[in-house]
Amino acid sequence: MVAFSGVAMANTLALKEGKKEKQKKEVVLKVQDCTTKAMNYIDRVYDGNGTHSAEQNYAAYQGYYQACEDAKTPQN
Repeated sequence: MVAFSGVAMANTLALKEGKKEKQKKEVVLKVQDCTTKAMNYIDRVYDGNGTHSAEQNYAAYQGYYQACEDAKTPQN
């Protein structure tokens, strides 16, 4: 009976740790700053195939970054 209780408790502990890890990952994903979001946008969406110039990428990055920052600012 003691061994059974120990196994049951170990499984519960592993489950709780798994939930904490998942929560940490979700928080990290939600807290990405505008710099990271803008860089990811350029790399994955806007110029994923590398056809835009550095100037075009920079302009798109600045636009995305500014829109992201503006969205965080409360409107009056």
